[in-house]
Amino acid sequence: MPTRRIAASMIALACSVFLSLFAMAESHVRIVHLSYIDGDAQVNTGGQGSQFTHAVLNMPVTEGMWLYTPNGGRAEVRFENGSTVRMANDAEIQFSKLALADSGGKLETITVDHGIAYFNFDKLDRNDHVVISVGGKDFTLTKGSRIRVEADKKKINIALYKGEASIADASNVSLKAGESLRLSGENGDKATMSNEISKLDTDKWNKERDGDVEAVLARNNRTSQQWPDTYTYEMSSLGAYGNFFDVPGYGMMWQPFGMGMGWNPYMNGLWGYYPGFGYTWISSAPWGWAPYRYGSWQYLPAYGWAWAPGTSFTAWNIGPTFGAVPNGFRSPVQPVGGRGIKPAQLVVVGHPTDVHPAILAGKAEVGAHPQKSPVLRASSMGPNARPTSGPRGGERPRPEPTMTHSGFGGSAPMSGGSPGTVRPK
Repeated sequence: MPTRRIAASMIALACSVFLSLFAMAESHVRIVHLSYIDGDAQVNTGGQGSQFTHAVLNMPVTEGMWLYTPNGGRAEVRFENGSTVRMANDAEIQFSKLALADSGGKLETITVDHGIAYFNFDKLDRNDHVVISVGGKDFTLTKGSRIRVEADKKKINIALYKGEASIADASNVSLKAGESLRLSGENGDKATMSNEISKLDTDKWNKERDGDVEAVLARNNRTSQQWPDTYTYEMSSLGAYGNFFDVPGYGMMWQPFGMGMGWNPYMNGLWGYYPGFGYTWISSAPWGWAPYRYGSWQYLPAYGWAWAPGTSFTAWNIGPTFGAVPNGFRSPVQPVGGRGIKPAQLVVVGHPTDVHPAILAGKAEVGAHPQKSPVLRASSMGPNARPTSGPRGGERPRPEPTMTHSGFGGSAPMSGGSPGTVRPK
């Protein structure tokens, strides 16, 4: 008996060491961002005591962040390989896990609290592990897939347009392209499979967004540079908003349309606070993702400010990143956060465009969500299941006037030598 106990202890210790090494091998720095907003979108970064704030186009999306689209708002989040999550109809989701395995596989768990969400993961590597969690059920995507989730307190509807999805529990439910699953009943114990997919009004919007993306990607043919696959989404979007050109001594550079010699890339923008990272620079321009996350800006006397993409794929920039500058240039100073003082979630610099009016008025925070009925919870959840509802408490203030603003840009990791970069740990 003692021998068995020792053996069991050794096995447990080995498993513990293995899991610890596996966890250490994961990086939680991912290249994910908010790529489209129509109406109002709100975020909660997940930090202790953080509140929901109005969102800003091109905000980095980090692990633990909540995204909410109230009052008919719509939003899109884009991943490194061009995969997207789109939200409509008062949807609320959490990016419960955003990690990168040592193998290079992307590890993602996205929790749907309520509303309608489209998960367009057309390209999945064999090392990727994508899980969509709703009502206590974890749907694993086993190949490139497109799936729609519709959830409220009465029902959960799962529609699979492409690929395969399965639930890793005693039910052994699996879905194939063209099939749908409906969970209903008091505890979600009534499951109905169908070979048909019902249509929703928001399906048209999801398809239109695909068309918008394809139209922007088509402009890639107008650039003289052929980029590697991981650059495709970044560079194609930039081709719609500016020109690439070759500069002796610098190489290929990019400049947005219509910017005069008096313009500089850091005169208008925002600082957004992220627990664990501090303040990160955000540009709300429709082209404002890649040029502020990777590479560096340079001032060229004959051209004005232009952006050099860089060649590395291992980091993204937190703050202003530049090389040559003109006389009198002043970079925006990163605010100081923490140190016992609650940091402002968004700090405005200059006059950024396409942001919610409340942000410009210094009222970015909207408070916590009021208590409400959670999404229907499946009976197989068990006592240790993750909660499916977001941060609660307090009254939600009356929404400010909404507006429409959108952008497009992927998230391929590049970097330039610069102060303030995030690298996989």
